Amino acid sequence: MTEVAYDLNTFAAKTAEQQDKELKTSSLRMIKNRRKTKVVAPVKIILASVMAIVISVIMIYSQVVLTELTSEVSFYENQIVELDTEYVRLQGELEAITSIKTLEEAAETKLGLAKIDSSQVEYVSLTGTDEISVARTGGKYLFKENWERFVDFIAEYLPF
Repeated sequence: MTEVAYDLNTFAAKTAEQQDKELKTSSLRMIKNRRKTKVVAPVKIILASVMAIVISVIMIYSQVVLTELTSEVSFYENQIVELDTEYVRLQGELEAITSIKTLEEAAETKLGLAKIDSSQVEYVSLTGTDEISVARTGGKYLFKENWERFVDFIAEYLPF
């Protein structure tokens, strides 16, 4: 048995008679294509078209929403800048109104007050151990204190 890989006779020159004989024995046969040609269904085309349209509409809608939100953010940022400016202006105005000089001028002109001079000062000398005591006054504080005493009294006798 000869190996095909080492058969050098296959490469030897052949006569015309041998070539004709080989052609007749190894005639070509026509094999029919057994595969069916793929037919793209119209449903697939329609489905792909609908999907492309839906994706396009979603992208356009998202861009519209993004544009609206961007304009809304810009509007609110402008309002913040305006309010910050107003705040700074009002702070300056408040500082001007509450400055010591302005208060002194208002006290002198509107209230008729004047600065104390040395003739208005009186010195009081205290001797010994003086005490300051505040007398009890009536009203809601006295009622509250008595109510608390009453609640404490009752709470002593109730079992909790």
